[in-house]
Amino acid sequence: MRRIFHELHGLDDVAGIISSYVRLEPLGVESVGLREGLGRVLADDIYALHDYPPFDRSEVDGYAVVSSSLVGVEEDSPARLRLKGFVKIGEGTAVEVSEGEAVEVDTGAVIPRGADSVVMVEHSRKSGDYVYVYTSIAPGENVAKTGSDVMRGELLLRRGTVLGPAELASLAAAGVGSVKVFTKPRVGVLSVGSELLDVERNTLREYSIFEVTSHYIIPLLMELHTLPKFYGIVPDDEDLLRDSLETALKENDLVLSAGGTSAGVEDLTYRVLESLGEPGVVIHGLKVKPGKPTVVAVVGGKLVFGLPGFPLSAAMIFRSVVAPVILKLVGLPASHWEGFEVRARIAQRTLGVRGRVALVPVALIERQGSVVAYPVQVPSGSIRVLTYTDGFVEIPEDTLTLSEGSEVRVKLFRGSWRPPELVFIGSHDYVVDELIRTVTEGLNYKAINAGSMGGLLAISRGEADLSGTHLLDEETGEYNVPHVRRLGLSGCAVLVRGWVREVGFILPRGNPKGIASFKDLFREDVVFINRNRGSGTRTLIDINLRRAADELGVRHDRVPRLVRGYLNEAKTHTGVAVAVQQGRADVGVGVRHAAVMYGLEFIKIGEEVYDLVIHKESLNKKALVRVVEFLKNGRVSELVKRYSGYRTLSDTGTVVFDEPPGKALKS
Repeated sequence: MRRIFHELHGLDDVAGIISSYVRLEPLGVESVGLREGLGRVLADDIYALHDYPPFDRSEVDGYAVVSSSLVGVEEDSPARLRLKGFVKIGEGTAVEVSEGEAVEVDTGAVIPRGADSVVMVEHSRKSGDYVYVYTSIAPGENVAKTGSDVMRGELLLRRGTVLGPAELASLAAAGVGSVKVFTKPRVGVLSVGSELLDVERNTLREYSIFEVTSHYIIPLLMELHTLPKFYGIVPDDEDLLRDSLETALKENDLVLSAGGTSAGVEDLTYRVLESLGEPGVVIHGLKVKPGKPTVVAVVGGKLVFGLPGFPLSAAMIFRSVVAPVILKLVGLPASHWEGFEVRARIAQRTLGVRGRVALVPVALIERQGSVVAYPVQVPSGSIRVLTYTDGFVEIPEDTLTLSEGSEVRVKLFRGSWRPPELVFIGSHDYVVDELIRTVTEGLNYKAINAGSMGGLLAISRGEADLSGTHLLDEETGEYNVPHVRRLGLSGCAVLVRGWVREVGFILPRGNPKGIASFKDLFREDVVFINRNRGSGTRTLIDINLRRAADELGVRHDRVPRLVRGYLNEAKTHTGVAVAVQQGRADVGVGVRHAAVMYGLEFIKIGEEVYDLVIHKESLNKKALVRVVEFLKNGRVSELVKRYSGYRTLSDTGTVVFDEPPGKALKS
């Protein structure tokens, strides 16, 4: 039977509910040697046992001297000092140095009594029992004093510090050979769902999907200093799930499962958890979107988190709910969170959700010294979005709209963020993807497919360095330039001619429905897959559907109702091809290359001009200089040949729009 979520809890309530059943503190302490200390969290403050360096030592090869012996010495008036011996590294010496004397020393050797500085060998000349010095020197120069780096008894590292290479080296220098660290929590992980396949052991089957959540969660658990163990994929079978959870609970301190947490007939996780012991499920449902069907249970004093099955939902719930608990169990201080959050301003108006906290993934961009969060609206089942977004914002349940420019706190998916050196926001295209990868090798760049119009708006707001567009103007029949003018980009952007790609109907092999024109899309037996609003292909589709409607005597406002599937949108050309291949649609509009990739029929209806738009403030960026050169010198022709239905133009690589401000057309 289905179970309805009777009580939804807010994100702020979770920690309090959990801590009423389980103590959120480190699980124990153990002592480890430094070679086993990497990534461990200190359980005690650490004080230095020895000075570092433990004696005054030379920082260079040269001569230990009394600096007053060299007052007034210059290149043409050297000092003549009597040599009294040589001190090798690792050896002591009874020699004492006075004015007019010197002792030869190695780098790292002890400084003889009486000497207060070391002359570099490069500034001297040895001659028999004497050395000639050609420069004066300050007291203490080239000498590392005892305890100048670390003093015995000094507080070296605080409790809660994560031991990295620098910390381990400092401990060794101070004579600390072993440290007390918090015990790493053992975390059992399992994924639930009969539709899931292990990508390492299976090929994709019809109506199945590869299990991905564990491949995201387990590395995160390792970064959070735990010991994760994967218990595999468990089908939707109550007995098998119970056995897996019991085993994981027995062998671990904490258990995470993904999937099967909702209220459907086949969602078993919460039922099995209820049967494993008291108190069982303590939270079933959060006031968030996505992530509502989150489960938290306590069994035998151990926590179990049931994450949503969709990857993006699981990632954001892990970050908001699970990670804070784990940080307490591993002994990290609250200040550790400072590295996991960034203050930013939201790039555009963003909608919330009535009665629930909206979790919205964002890509972070730095512009003119401030950080901008660019919302990315994708389904909660998305996974690739995690590769180009940096974190997410929480829109409060009482906020229906987050205004453009509002300050937000971004919860990072990873522990640090570095501003991208190049930002592309624009229309999806196979050639532009490869072009950007080619010219940005080694650079930190971000590419967001936001459609042609979304890209132009990002350029106008200064959020993107580069955009790609293929917008047809219905009045002039011209691509891109009229739209760039109309959006007021005169003065802030240039448009560089790109390439042409064939666009047409993507159909099953043999075209079983006999589709030949846009008028056929109005037939009741034809199911269409549309493109997303704001994309250039959507503009082309809508223009042609209006023309077809005129020929059929249909009002334009009736088109969405009469064309079956008009409201069903794919974000990419590949998405259109897959929908047709899987039989979810009879036809869609996309580029020839997408049809060829999936072995589908293609009927050409025209050609699109795909151009690049560059923000003027970014023109001198090395990667964009390379983009323009790549287009101008013809190298792009070799790239274009790899894709079916693509070709360059005679003016590829030339600037076709570069106007001063004030030439915007009336909308």
